[in-house]
Amino acid sequence: MNYKISFCAKTDKGLVRDHNEDNYIIDESINFMAIADGMGGHKNGELASKIAIEKAYGIIKDFISSSSSFEKTNKDYSILTNKLLSAFDVANNEILVQSKSDEKNKGMGTTLTAVILNDMILSLVHIGDSRAYIIRDSKIKQISDDHSFVMEQYKKGIITLEEAERSPYRNVLTRALGVKDDVEYFVCEEKIKKGDIILLATDGLTKMVKDEKILEIVSSYSDNTELICSNLILEANKNGGDDNITVAVAKIDGEKLLAKIKKRIKKWILH
Repeated sequence: MNYKISFCAKTDKGLVRDHNEDNYIIDESINFMAIADGMGGHKNGELASKIAIEKAYGIIKDFISSSSSFEKTNKDYSILTNKLLSAFDVANNEILVQSKSDEKNKGMGTTLTAVILNDMILSLVHIGDSRAYIIRDSKIKQISDDHSFVMEQYKKGIITLEEAERSPYRNVLTRALGVKDDVEYFVCEEKIKKGDIILLATDGLTKMVKDEKILEIVSSYSDNTELICSNLILEANKNGGDDNITVAVAKIDGEKLLAKIKKRIKKWILH
């Protein structure tokens, strides 16, 4: 059975930064949402995150609208996930071009986390330290990896999670768009069901609010995606608001056709 999806996204510059380098987009017509956290300082970071969002979204939107053919490069995933992967490559290349063509853009980069929902399957492509979560049955599950120096140290058993959270190197990324030509993404497909809430968040939230508190807030306002977003940002600012904060939420609820794109792509999707 398919379901209606409720979307909302919000961003806030926080209490410390004087500029917001985050960007986001949601498009209910294709069940798509994405967030990006730019780096490189002020307008450079903002430009990188803007390029990432616009390129990734534009390619997916055009692909779905045209129902054009596309050959899989990764046989483990659906055509839609493969197309999202190729959109990330285009975004990465465009940021590199902009960075090399203008000295003031040198060194800019961005995280990018994008989700598209179709036929009760979530396609996620991600790079950086923004996060994607699924909240289900009063539990929160992070479904993305943190591409950061401290998380790599944690996974190797060199430091504890608590030490990672306090480390002066916690903002050092190991992967991002716009850093080099050949980048590796985190990719996954997850089955979703009625009642699930999907949350995307930049580190302005996740470094200020622990997962347990995120779960508490999402559960308290589970009937209203706008209130989920507003209260998550409020909590991050309450705890210091050290960075820009961006959240995007999708809730699978009310019975209705989930995949508005289904008829246009069912002939080749999920082969």
